[in-house]
This record gives sequence, C-alpha cells and structure tokens, in this order.
Amino acid sequence: MLNGRRRADDAQIRCDKISSTTPGCSFYKYIPTWVMNFAKTPPAVAHAWLIQSKLPNHPGSQAANKPLFYLPAASKNASGRDPDDNRKVICPDGWAATYGNPDATPVTEISSGDKASCDEFAYAFTYNSGGMPGGSMGGMNEVDTGNDCVQTYATRVKQGEWHLYDDVREAAPTWQEVCGRSAMSSWINSTSMGGAFSSGFSTKYRMLDKDPYWVDFPEFAHCDASKATVTCTVPKP
Repeated sequence: MLNGRRRADDAQIRCDKISSTTPGCSFYKYIPTWVMNFAKTPPAVAHAWLIQSKLPNHPGSQAANKPLFYLPAASKNASGRDPDDNRKVICPDGWAATYGNPDATPVTEISSGDKASCDEFAYAFTYNSGGMPGGSMGGMNEVDTGNDCVQTYATRVKQGEWHLYDDVREAAPTWQEVCGRSAMSSWINSTSMGGAFSSGFSTKYRMLDKDPYWVDFPEFAHCDASKATVTCTVPKP
C-alpha cells in the first residue's frame, strides 16, 4: 500500500480509496479518452481542438502521443497545488469582463445571468496547464501570464451557429505558444467540463495524480490545422 493505492502489476490493476469515497480498482495502464460535447458547447470544443491541433505541444493528442496529465484537488496531488491557482495565472478573476473581447456572446436564453468568461486549454486541472509551475511541481508548459497564450473569442452569428475568432486586438499568434485563452459564454465554459468530467469521466476511470488521458473531438476530424490561417466549418449536429 502506497499513499492509499495498491498495484497488482501482473494484472495491471490498481486499487485505491483516493479517487472516490468508495474503494475500487481500475486497469491503471489503460489511457482513457475524454470526448468533449460538441452538440452542447461548440465554442469550447472548437477552442480546445484549435489549441491541441495547432500548437507544437499538442496537449491531449493521441496521434501526437501527448496525453494530458491529471491534476486532482490539492489534497490529492503530490505538490499540494490547487488547480484553481493554475486557472488564475491564465484566467485571472475578472479578466473576461475587463480585457476579454466584447463580442463574446453570452447565452442568456439558457442562463439569465450569463456573461463572458475565460476558457483555457490545456485545462487548469492538468500538469499541462500553462499556469502549472515547472520545476519540483512538474508543470510542463509554464508561462508567466495568460497573455502568453493564443488569444481567441467565441461569438454567435445566429441561433445554433458559433464562430471562434482570433482576437485581433492582440498580437497575432505565432503558433509556437503552449496554451490557449478564449473569451466565451460562462455557461458554455463551465458546462463543457463541469460534472461530466469530475463526477463522470474522472470518477469512472478512478483517475489519480498524474494519470494520463486523451482528449478527442470527432466532429473536427476533417479539419486541417496545418496552414497559418486555420479555417474549418463543422456542421450542426
């Protein structure tokens, strides 16, 4: 037993009482794939796809063999790092309202108090986050500020049709960045992950500190991110 986890290496089984209040086991060498919900939150998926596909670190890409590494709550990770502290580096409180593109579209018909918020990729709860310190904490893509990320925003052209645009108020991306930051609806931002990941995906696979996983966006499989200017249309589901 080591820090609440036990491994039976011959069977590739790991049993723990950390990932859930209910003890259980998983096949720990299996790397699961998180598929974002395009039908529900298209701008958040478009943003994650762009960053994964275009940047040289390809966060979460199975094709590039660049998994995301899970950073659970501070009490469950080796560094004691609160994932929200990663978020605050890339997406400081109030950033979207003060500095985010004013054309980011809220969805007030779904959430009456909806407003612009800051979406980041790679996720704050990963070691791949630009906000995760390197060195002894193990961050892979440390930046000083979210200003160092690719800057975009999501706007709704008409009901059911969203566009993700480069924020031309900022310097054009070099495509050598290691993170992305986008102004978009707070409801879309939070719904794109939320309980579906924390209470669903990560719990189902009993994910522990530094466990790898892939992120996939099947609706974007036909898109080409190889050109300097990326243009892709994804049909409505």
